[in-house]
Amino acid sequence: MYNNITNVTRFLLLFVLVAIITGCGGGTVKYINPSANLSYIKKIAILPFNNFSEDKYAGEKVRSALTIDLMSRHVFDVMEQGEVSKVLGMIFREEGFEEGRAVQMDKEMVKMVGEKLGVQAVILGSVNDFSSSRGGSSNNVVSISVRMIDTSSGIILWQANTTEVGNSTFRKMLGVDQVEMSILTRDAVRRAVSTLL
Repeated sequence: MYNNITNVTRFLLLFVLVAIITGCGGGTVKYINPSANLSYIKKIAILPFNNFSEDKYAGEKVRSALTIDLMSRHVFDVMEQGEVSKVLGMIFREEGFEEGRAVQMDKEMVKMVGEKLGVQAVILGSVNDFSSSRGGSSNNVVSISVRMIDTSSGIILWQANTTEVGNSTFRKMLGVDQVEMSILTRDAVRRAVSTLL
């Protein structure tokens, strides 16, 4: 009987420990084009993210985390962000777009970006939520949508939507602090990219 109690106690402790460590709730939805062959993609550009959050720098934070994650995987050559922004600015001026406005990336625009940057694919997306509780009762949340588009055809090769939450019931019960926004950002990007690579 004592062994059964000890085993139950060990199981519960292990369960609580796992819940604390993986306390970032959330989920991921992915799509991979069934006819996609990514072997021809050698060089990619990560375009600026649309930012639907209240944090005005959230798009750049996610874009930087995505750049680092993809570079660390050594699968694609990733264009330097400054060069990408410079070329995009030039294209937008040539096309008559107002500076600072969100630009819808249609098939023709994606092709033009691909030609000017010499990349086989672009990655773009949006930050849907990037909220920090900052001492309040709400959770830290990072929610992103990311997609890879073939620059010659304009076809979506891959898309993922993911959300990371910085608190869980177990973390709250045990009085453990929320996961920081920078870690949630990194984890959201890793989770999204892991659906592709």
